[in-house]
Amino acid sequence: MMKKWLGLCAAGLLLSLTACNDTMDPNDPASVRKYLTKQRIACTPNQFVSYAVNSDTAKMTLLLQAALEIDAPADNGNNAVAIAANKGNVMVLNYLFAHGAKADVRNSNGEPVIDNAVMMGNKEVVNLLLDQLKKEGYEVNNLSSAVLLAAKTGKADMLEILAAAGAPLETRGADGYYPIHLTVKGGHYDAMMFLISKGVDVNIKCGQGYSVLDWAKNEGYTRLIKDLKKAGAKNTPAYLKEFGGK
Repeated sequence: MMKKWLGLCAAGLLLSLTACNDTMDPNDPASVRKYLTKQRIACTPNQFVSYAVNSDTAKMTLLLQAALEIDAPADNGNNAVAIAANKGNVMVLNYLFAHGAKADVRNSNGEPVIDNAVMMGNKEVVNLLLDQLKKEGYEVNNLSSAVLLAAKTGKADMLEILAAAGAPLETRGADGYYPIHLTVKGGHYDAMMFLISKGVDVNIKCGQGYSVLDWAKNEGYTRLIKDLKKAGAKNTPAYLKEFGGK
C-alpha cells in the first residue's frame, strides 16, 4: 500500500513539473513573465527587494529570468544590494554578486553602500563589498568617506579593513577634519592609535588651523594627549596663544 501511495505521489510530482515546463520556459523572459502573471507575482523592483529581504533566492531567480534589472531600486530607494548589506545578509549578497549585481550603488539616503556597511560594523559584509568593488574597478580614493565615518565613530577594525584595501587615511572631509582629527575629537583611542601606527601625520591641521594635539587638549583627553606627544604631535602657536599651556 505504501509503495502504491509513493508511486502516486511521484506521478503527481512529475505531472506538476511537466505542467510547469509546458507553461514556462526559464530561458525565455516573455514566457517567465507570463508565468509570473498567472501566479500573480509582480515582476517589479519592489517585489525583488522584498524577496531579498526574506532571502528567497528561488523567487529572485524567477524575476531575473524575466529580465528584471538586478540593480533597480525599489520605491523606497533601496535596491537589493543596499538592503542585503544593511541587514548583514551575506548569503543574499553572494547570490546577487554571482548574478551580476554591482557593489558600487547607493542606498535610499544617497550614501554609498560601503559607507553604510562600515557604519553597521559588519566585517564580513564590508570585506565582501570591498572584494566586489575591486572587481568592478572601483577607485580606492572614493573610500575616503568610509574612512572618515570609521574614524568619527571610532571603529578601529573598520579602519584596518579599509586601510588593507588601499583606502586613503589622510583625506580631509567636507567639515575640514582629517580622520586623525575625528578620532581625537571623539576620544577614540584605539582608532587614533591605529592611524598613528599607519604613519599618518600627527601634526596635520584641520580646516580651522588646529592640530590633533590642540583638539586632544581642548577635549581634555589625557590618555590621548600622552600618546600623541610620544608620536611627535605638537600644539600650534595659535592654540598656545589663544588658550595658553604647553
